[in-house]
Amino acid sequence: MDATLNLAKWLVGLNFDDLSQDVVAKCKELILDSLACGIGGSQTPLGVMALELAKEMGGNPQATVWGSGFRTSSPSAAFVNATAANAMDYDDTSPVGHPGSSVVPAVWALGEQLGSNGKSIIEACVAGYEVTARVASAIKPSYQRYRQIHGIGSAQIFGAVAGCSKLLKHDLENTLNAFGIAGASAPVAHAGKFGWKDKTIGSIKDNVAWPSEAGMRAALLAGKGYHGSESILDGEHGFWIMAGSDQCDFRQLTDFGSFRILQVSLKPYPCCRWIHTTLDIIGQFMKEEGLKPGAISGIKVFSTEAMADCFGGCSPKTFIDAQFSLPIAIALKLHQIAHQDWFRAESWNNPQVLDTAGKVKVFYAEEQQNRFLELKRQNARIPAKVEITTSSGSKLAGYSDLAWGAPEKPLSKDDRLAKCKNLTRNLLSPGQQDSLIARVEVLDELPGIHDLWS
Repeated sequence: MDATLNLAKWLVGLNFDDLSQDVVAKCKELILDSLACGIGGSQTPLGVMALELAKEMGGNPQATVWGSGFRTSSPSAAFVNATAANAMDYDDTSPVGHPGSSVVPAVWALGEQLGSNGKSIIEACVAGYEVTARVASAIKPSYQRYRQIHGIGSAQIFGAVAGCSKLLKHDLENTLNAFGIAGASAPVAHAGKFGWKDKTIGSIKDNVAWPSEAGMRAALLAGKGYHGSESILDGEHGFWIMAGSDQCDFRQLTDFGSFRILQVSLKPYPCCRWIHTTLDIIGQFMKEEGLKPGAISGIKVFSTEAMADCFGGCSPKTFIDAQFSLPIAIALKLHQIAHQDWFRAESWNNPQVLDTAGKVKVFYAEEQQNRFLELKRQNARIPAKVEITTSSGSKLAGYSDLAWGAPEKPLSKDDRLAKCKNLTRNLLSPGQQDSLIARVEVLDELPGIHDLWS
């Protein structure tokens, strides 16, 4: 098979002038969202620790750590910015992962180092999103295997290496080598040891930062003459089985009939995407029924097997635990805690929030599980049925299997800009926020990306 070769040929041939207005506009939306999530996430414990380590390690001042002004080597900046972008779990999602947090930090940091113009940045980011989507979709395991082992970082390294290879203008030979180096450097599929049953969920949750840095390094090493397998994605010994999957749809790797970037979701809530359909139902009750936490006697959520097994805890020890707790997320929404503050301990560890969370119970429902499988296990399509009993004894019931922010139910421009400003308000002045938004909107006209919010 020659899937690796055909994917590399497509990548080498991709040109900004071939991108439709819809694709360019979508890419700008995703870049702005990643920058905002990275600036906001730099304030989280994970963002702070990653920056501290980068400062201790030092490095040539090639690229900027978002939100700090600190400059370090481009691979180190990619790692720190990717960590921050994903830290709140507020970053974009596709049907198979969090592509933006691996692709955008890598492309942005290397683009700073190279002095790339805005068109090149967009071209490279589109390449990264497209390659990530194809690899991740192709190697997606069966549901039975998924319950045993999976992980998004394994595939996302190919998005980072693809974007950086475009910036470096690699020819076919170097692109193939870069793919091979990236595949050999990819992280293991670790989600089976996410930490659900341990004392706390691990700090490396979605594992987006190592793929961002390692993907860039793979592209740079290929340019120096490093060799990698030129068939890394092919055959029965290909990357799919290295990544722990039990199947590979090779057709997905070379189906270039549409741009997959258009299927990427933006998240309206800073928590795991699997929780969002439930939060949409709660939000509808708040808007239409005036629902308030003090008026609630109990909340029952009926959803998938994984939701019942993993998302029902309501005693978080860290802000990451809170991101994967459906009861905590419901309580934070009901108490109208500002989204950019959900990560703060005074928010998720607030006694009133914990009291409300204690009223939430999560149950497995075969009907919702079957619907989840029918919908091809997409993280924006988690079926949820919510039943609320009020203090007066009245009942409320709702259902959703399509989360707000999905391509079929997108955030409005006002929603996107409000999210950006809320995430950046502590580190950027109103003028800097306006500058950031305005320059990303005309990114394809900019000669460079330095001082984007100065």
